[in-house]
Amino acid sequence: MADIFLSYSRADRPKAEQVAKALEAEGFSVWWDKVLRAGQTYDEVTEGMLRDADVVVVLWSEVSVKSKWVRAEATLGERSSVVIPAMIQDAERPIMFELTQTADLIGWDGDREEARWKEFVADIRLALERSGKSSDDAPKRVPAAATAPDATIENTFWTSIKDSDDEADFEAYLSRYPDGHFVDLARNRLTALSRTADEPASAPTPMPAPAAVPSPAPEPVPAPAAAAAAGNRPNPVILGGGALAIAAAIAIFAFGGSGTSGDAGTGDDETPAGPVMFADCDTCPSMVVVPAGTFSMGSEASEPGRTGNEGPLHLVTLSAFAIGETEVTFDEWDACVADDGCGSYSPPDRDYGRGTQPVIGVSWYDAGAYASWLSRKTGRTYRLPTEAEWEYAARADTATPYWWGDRFDPAIAPVNAPVPPDTLAANPFGLKAMLGNAREWVEDCYINNYTDAPTDGSARHDGDCARRILRGGAWGRDADDHRAANRARIDASVRDKVFGFRLVTTDLPEASEE
Repeated sequence: MADIFLSYSRADRPKAEQVAKALEAEGFSVWWDKVLRAGQTYDEVTEGMLRDADVVVVLWSEVSVKSKWVRAEATLGERSSVVIPAMIQDAERPIMFELTQTADLIGWDGDREEARWKEFVADIRLALERSGKSSDDAPKRVPAAATAPDATIENTFWTSIKDSDDEADFEAYLSRYPDGHFVDLARNRLTALSRTADEPASAPTPMPAPAAVPSPAPEPVPAPAAAAAAGNRPNPVILGGGALAIAAAIAIFAFGGSGTSGDAGTGDDETPAGPVMFADCDTCPSMVVVPAGTFSMGSEASEPGRTGNEGPLHLVTLSAFAIGETEVTFDEWDACVADDGCGSYSPPDRDYGRGTQPVIGVSWYDAGAYASWLSRKTGRTYRLPTEAEWEYAARADTATPYWWGDRFDPAIAPVNAPVPPDTLAANPFGLKAMLGNAREWVEDCYINNYTDAPTDGSARHDGDCARRILRGGAWGRDADDHRAANRARIDASVRDKVFGFRLVTTDLPEASEE
């Protein structure tokens, strides 16, 4: 295992070789794909080396900042290692790395005595020390991928291109991953783009997106009448769709329609194709409206990894509600602390970082305090999800152990450390990190089976209320723990390092068609 993984564009290979040799002269071991053994493929080796390195050095140049492969490597590097970027040309860094401290090696000629180089090396040594590994140490950790396949680079690359209008992106994906997770989607996208390109020039062109036309700020969506009369609720920030789209989508959801397929609605072109989202303030969680529906809660007796507290299977019918797009983050928690809403408790980040990382180390009581503060702040009633709401949202109209299928996929659920949840793949309802990242508190008191469980999605308050339920698995836990049906119980006051939460509201925004 190398100390350093060097990520760069092939166009910058001479500079990469210069940097690699200088780092090796400093006593580091460096992997930079200069040699592949016969029979090895790029991804086969690269993904393993990238996961195993303690430091990922990314060389940003005019070419590499536009390279989806370099961006994918840098993104994966942030999840499993420490990323130390270095500018080798004056270029605009990808926005997700704008806030990362970056070394300036523009014009550096290989002089190891130059101050900029010494600072760069010092940063690398500090990162290695914090990881518990110096440059002459033997490897101290076994990669999670040793026991499970990992397509994280593939998943990260796909996420970066899935909405692209460039056929070359999907051709590149199919070339690199002929048996990949998303080959059918890539082929479908290529077919759609090809049809668009073949349309006659006289064919009607779609109207430009509203964002492309200078216009006033979007109309605020009125709050429900009772709260509006009280004058204590800000207008929600609509993150997807206009007022008419929000109204149409919520109407569809209220009757149990699909919020993601776009195959039902008002019959006009404004029916939204994706999830309806809102946030009540800049530091408030982004909420996704989940459609009404009925699902089978629990697991089949034959499901691998099943435990006895996951049955009996029973049907639950729920009305539409909104749930956090992601787990509550450190930024969102810190806003509560700053506003005297969550006391003075600042959960430790365990060196995983704060900001957009999921807040961890919080108890059920802490999560409840945050929900109460957010309700007071916004005038909208927030709470923890019931166990049924959580499982319904996690399954997202699927019946397999995981929303993506029958087998655990570490490309979707982090295995080494928590990651910013908004970087993860979304389930069909548009929700991220539902299975994995941090375990999530729900409202219910613990009962060891579903006998006499509510069928309307409400919480259970007739069990062991000193212990509450956790859902969703977490990094470092078994694949079985990540199944949608899995349940864990623990004392409500425990602040474990993998415990987080997300919120729910049934107080949905009303929309006007004016």
